[in-house]
Amino acid sequence: MRFLLSIFGIVIFLLSVKFGYHLLLAENISGTEFVSLVIAFAVIGLILSFASEVQEFSVAGNIVKLKEVKKDADKSIAELKSARTETFRFLLSLAKRHPGGISGGGTVDGRVEDFSFLYDQIVAFQCEDDLVNDIDDVVNILMKGQLYCISTYSDSLSSKYYGKDITPKPSQLTIEALDNESVEKAASRNVEGGDVGKIKERLVVGLDEYKKLYELHQKLQLKM
Repeated sequence: MRFLLSIFGIVIFLLSVKFGYHLLLAENISGTEFVSLVIAFAVIGLILSFASEVQEFSVAGNIVKLKEVKKDADKSIAELKSARTETFRFLLSLAKRHPGGISGGGTVDGRVEDFSFLYDQIVAFQCEDDLVNDIDDVVNILMKGQLYCISTYSDSLSSKYYGKDITPKPSQLTIEALDNESVEKAASRNVEGGDVGKIKERLVVGLDEYKKLYELHQKLQLKM
């Protein structure tokens, strides 16, 4: 970084000398003005070259404290990043809550869509590593919510997973959820008007969301 700044400072100085010399030849400036111009840009070049070392310099009597400004800026940026992370942490805690109960109907937990949007924002702002435990906590809760929603459309799942701390693999859950006998029992309860085809369509949607959560859980586990 220091080397690049030095090169940049030298380039600025040389360009200013060349520009000033052309102005001098064209008699647009006097010799005194040429010297002042060169000196001014020489100082700027030095400041750029040693920007990381310069504490302060004076321009027309006004003192500019480079390190102080940079230090304050770095501190403000760090505080903003911390505040952003804590805001995401708070929003993740809210993502666990379900307005109006566990499920509002259907095979997709009502919290999944909002969480997906929130997670995308966390990734976009590069906060995932700082919040990995909080994210995984929400994912685990949403997987259980998905299991519940799916089980309302496939009877055999209720007795096997409801109220138990089990997270089956998506492939295993798919086989169990789409079991014909289990789906027909749901149809006999007039789920989706007793339409087996619609029940299976809803199950596929719910299983797809469960798979996304499961894969995210596996990814987060590797980061812990």
